[in-house]
Amino acid sequence: MKSVYQAAHGVDAHMIRALLEQAGIPAQVRGEYLQGALGELPVNGMVTVWVPDADATRARELVRDWEQSTPVESVDDGQDAEPAPAIHAPRPRSRAIAVIAALLLVPVLWWAVIRILG
Repeated sequence: MKSVYQAAHGVDAHMIRALLEQAGIPAQVRGEYLQGALGELPVNGMVTVWVPDADATRARELVRDWEQSTPVESVDDGQDAEPAPAIHAPRPRSRAIAVIAALLLVPVLWWAVIRILG
């Protein structure tokens, strides 16, 4: 088995798996359950799609073609269209808050373990 695609999340991986299976290539998603273990941390590169060695070249071609394809835009005059919502980058403060919370949680957990074990 060879890895042919590294997904940002499980949904992308399953879309690629379905694409490959429609083309007659058996595929499986690996690493999707690691997302739950990491919580809000990014899991880039951990969720992958694997295919048999014999189908790897053709699968990579299909994935490359899929990545290069662009969605077809509808012909619309745009008068009734609402503007797309702005996507904001994550605030750098949130990472600092997470680190501080983790540092505060460690002594509490240590105290609880000592208290339970006696």
